[in-house]
Amino acid sequence: MAADLKSVTAFCTVLAVVMLLSRGGAAVEEDETEFHGDYSKLSGIIIPGFASTQLRAWSMLDCPYTPLDFNPLDLVWLDTTKLLSAVNCWFKCMVLDPYNQTDHPECKSRPDSGLSAITELDPGYITGPLSTVWKEWLKWCVEFGIEANAIVAVPYDWRLSPTKLEERDLYFHKLKLTFETVLKLRGGPSIVFAHSMGNNVFRYFLEWLRLEIAPKHYLEWLDQHIHAYFAVGAPLLGSVEAIKSTLSGVTFGLPISEVTVV
Repeated sequence: MAADLKSVTAFCTVLAVVMLLSRGGAAVEEDETEFHGDYSKLSGIIIPGFASTQLRAWSMLDCPYTPLDFNPLDLVWLDTTKLLSAVNCWFKCMVLDPYNQTDHPECKSRPDSGLSAITELDPGYITGPLSTVWKEWLKWCVEFGIEANAIVAVPYDWRLSPTKLEERDLYFHKLKLTFETVLKLRGGPSIVFAHSMGNNVFRYFLEWLRLEIAPKHYLEWLDQHIHAYFAVGAPLLGSVEAIKSTLSGVTFGLPISEVTVV
């Protein structure tokens, strides 16, 4: 976690320096494939990691023995109150079929949109600070004077495989359109910031894009729409932490012996 926070801070520094200190200036590059223009026109596109996007209900579900029913747009991931008080209903809204990844017959959830979907998973006086994902990062960007339309979040349903993301939500079509819209809006390419599993999603997008557009236009599209790519906490070589947690548990920094954690 500490390494991820350092990487986030480093990215903010790079983005702020590029977009603020170079504001109004032109890049002097000899390579014709590099971006030539006003660096203040660059944008940051955030692809969040696993379980880092809010999910909201898109069903009406009556929960017996509790007044905490689910209605459309109610927070599912993560609503700690309903998780603890109406766990059976909450599970129905979260679970997907293990074979075809379809929704539960009684309830379904969909990812929220915008930056608010990745700031805090469970907003609240107590739960908010405990579930903060990007909130402090965004506050830091605001303090540096980065414009509101310069940071774009592209949340996704992290329960789905990449194939199902495109099949059900047209996620990669929408991501491609996001790059093109930001370019038209701000006049410059984007800096992609992918965290954790978001790196695999972005790499899948690049392979999908290679098949979606003509081969001779693929590199041209990348040069025009993507200025840089930052991979933070990327599981590009697998996730050995999962093996460690399975064998001995993970303490998350708590002062207890790992061998006692199951």
